[in-house]
Amino acid sequence: MSDFSQPLRGTALAAALLLLATSGVAQQPSVRASSVPAATTVAQAVRALPDAPDLDGRLDDRAWQTAPVIDDFLQRNPDEGEPPTERTEVKVLYTDAALYIGVRAWDSDADRIAAKLTRRDEESPSDWIGVMIDSYRDRRTAFGFMVNPVGVKRDIYLYDDTNEDDSWDAVWDVGTSRDAEGWSAEFRIPFSQLRFSNAERLLFGFNVYRFINRKNEELYWKLVRKTESGAVSRFGDLEGIQGITPPRRLEIQPYSVLTQGFQPEEAGNPFRTGSNRHASMGADLKYGVTSNLTLDATFNPDFGQVEADPAVVNLSAFETFFPEKRPFFNEGLDIFRFSITQGDGNGASESLFYTRRIGRAPQGRADARGGYADEIQQTTILGAAKLSGKTQSGWTVGLAAALTAEEEAEVIDAAGSRTFDVVEPRSTYFVGRLAKDLRNGHTQVGVFGTAARRFLPENLDFLRSGAFTLGANFSHRFANDRYSVDGRIVGSHVEGSAEAIELTQRSSARYYQRPDNDYRELDPTRTSLDGFAAQASFNKRTGNWRWATGFNTRSPGFEVNDLGFQRDADRTIQWAWLNRRWVTPGKVFRRFNLNFNQWTAWSYGWDRLGVGGNVNANFSLLNYWGGYFGFNREFNGLSTRATRGGPALRTPASTHFWGGFWSDDRKAIRGSMSFWGGTEDESGGWNVGLSPDLIWQAAGNLDLTISPMFRRQFDPWQYLRTVNVLDEERYTFGELNQTTVSMTFRGNMTFTPELSLQLYMEPFMSTGKYEAYKQVAAPRAGSFDDRFNVFDDAQVINQDGDISIDLDRDGTGDFELGNPDFTFLSFRSNAVLRWEYMPGSTLFFVWQHGRTGFNNNRDFRLGRSIDDLFSADATNTFVVKVNYWLSP
Repeated sequence: MSDFSQPLRGTALAAALLLLATSGVAQQPSVRASSVPAATTVAQAVRALPDAPDLDGRLDDRAWQTAPVIDDFLQRNPDEGEPPTERTEVKVLYTDAALYIGVRAWDSDADRIAAKLTRRDEESPSDWIGVMIDSYRDRRTAFGFMVNPVGVKRDIYLYDDTNEDDSWDAVWDVGTSRDAEGWSAEFRIPFSQLRFSNAERLLFGFNVYRFINRKNEELYWKLVRKTESGAVSRFGDLEGIQGITPPRRLEIQPYSVLTQGFQPEEAGNPFRTGSNRHASMGADLKYGVTSNLTLDATFNPDFGQVEADPAVVNLSAFETFFPEKRPFFNEGLDIFRFSITQGDGNGASESLFYTRRIGRAPQGRADARGGYADEIQQTTILGAAKLSGKTQSGWTVGLAAALTAEEEAEVIDAAGSRTFDVVEPRSTYFVGRLAKDLRNGHTQVGVFGTAARRFLPENLDFLRSGAFTLGANFSHRFANDRYSVDGRIVGSHVEGSAEAIELTQRSSARYYQRPDNDYRELDPTRTSLDGFAAQASFNKRTGNWRWATGFNTRSPGFEVNDLGFQRDADRTIQWAWLNRRWVTPGKVFRRFNLNFNQWTAWSYGWDRLGVGGNVNANFSLLNYWGGYFGFNREFNGLSTRATRGGPALRTPASTHFWGGFWSDDRKAIRGSMSFWGGTEDESGGWNVGLSPDLIWQAAGNLDLTISPMFRRQFDPWQYLRTVNVLDEERYTFGELNQTTVSMTFRGNMTFTPELSLQLYMEPFMSTGKYEAYKQVAAPRAGSFDDRFNVFDDAQVINQDGDISIDLDRDGTGDFELGNPDFTFLSFRSNAVLRWEYMPGSTLFFVWQHGRTGFNNNRDFRLGRSIDDLFSADATNTFVVKVNYWLSP
């Protein structure tokens, strides 16, 4: 479990439970006595009489006078288990329609209460109050509602006991007020936004939290100590709610969007006239099928307000992973998360369901036939739906389906004739999840499956027509949650034409065509491919000493990239982890965390791919500054990917380091610094990088962030090309010097909690120059120099930057490498004005700007690159989008 002591650092669990709040009502602003209060585990809710309170944050309505007080809070930070320095009181009411939580946060120095005005769901160095409700009372999931003194709201969804989904948004209300003795909050949480079973008397899991920013003091009603595991499983209970019928939950959110784009005009090209306009309509729907199951559907969704992905230069054999940013796919995604394998540090993003496969950029290209062809940027999602929830008996259910359109690119050929080429087939996608909680959530077993089906025209026969996975998992916590055993197994099946399956066998995940691959044979006649992956681990979860060990494996034929995300297959990894935590403040450190990791990896041919280990630590000081550092040692292994389908190449041993620090998050000016580097023993390769981050809270409603990044590397074995010359396969590499810089700017101006302006821009520049060229000679040789033949000056023919190699030294090039030197330039920015003009209803004004450039300049010159970047052609897109939330 993650450490909670840096609640505003943005870590997944810390950010979630940072804002597990307090609720209070009381009459006298007294501080608790020094003795630790007796802990209670049950809070009482009473019906609001005679009327529901007004949400003004004042807590002076008659209804509050009848509710019992909850006030036995304890510190988690800075002094775990100690009584709070300020009194907090909570009362809970309910009506037939909603749950009301009133909080009185007394403060002996009320003028110093921190309150930053930001847009909704934005973290800030403020005081916070939050409420967590496990309405299923499954001890694994909970809904969180947080507010700061100026009414900025945050909501989150907790799953698997400790993980969070901050993309979850509910429609709820809160009122806040401040006075000379502190501040107060009144929450109104409609029962329609919670999920619970139909019962005469309801019992919810419950916790409340308060954060006092200037003291960095975290208070909990039900304290989870740092040596304990879990979060939701440690909640107290909320009882007294009775006579509530789960409401018929129907929410409809229609939208309309108008897009106007401007881009450089291309003479004669009818598809590049300089501008284009597009209008569309769609809708989102949320319906409570039962009291426990919810249907979410979207029709013709639009994601025009989504921020652009950052620029990257990827010279590896693997696809770049980009996180999902589209709200429909992010919300409630926890049920559909199913990692392929865990424990090796590589499984965080590799999963059976990667939502960005749905609506991806078309995979085919139109044939211009000597004329012009339109370019389609993304596939239209005709509709998508999710059915998810949890039954009273502990069954978790998740079903998701999507239908994408067949995309046709218009072509006007050299004769002026108009035709259409299909560039993406009509496709259906399905994901299913079923899990059962046993032993009050301490044990869970489940199954997971995905299916993708493409309806392929003849010109797209290189794509797989179908892809299917089926997996099972179990998790068992025992000995009072001190230990756990986890495991999973997944099978995959893909099918298609012989061409499609041959491409699958040749892909970077497996490279069946490797000449030294004596355990898998490339079969160009196959029309399907099967594989599996499995993982098991044994973990100690609590205490100051924690550890875990396990293995994971993927067979060579394992393939899930049609609907999931997977980088590689054909490997087995054994791993172990040991952790020592110091959680009691000492003379220097407030906390200290030290980890040891070890791993060994083999291919299915029992070639050792790698063996290594690392030591890493993170800490916070008494002044709330903190940092981290680490050291990694990787010994010689074999890379089955380096030659891109050629023989396995012995890799040099390497050493890497990393570190960084961050300042006190409570301050108006705060920042962090990250650095990293490494060297290779034999090759002389090295890399170094630096990335500072500075945040300035310029005003209570304005924050500015600047994040530069600088990276240099020398890679003496960067793959270039494979050619067959003089009756021999030649695997050519180059010695690459690469310099990359970027600068990310962000600004947030918040006018009210409902009205905000968000700015983002990132210039990015990367230059690479090749200083020598070589080919693989003896890929498994003991010495790095013996593994390659370096082409001498007489063999390298350079004609105005275009490189060709003269193998037989007859004065003419035998094969060409082109000009591998590069400078890649990118500038991306957007501005989003967001106005929530009614609860759940939003108006967006968006400006998106981008420009990209590429040339063969080989020497990094910052000034020249900036000039080239801002002289590159630009595109501008303006979007107006409005949606309206209805709950009939």
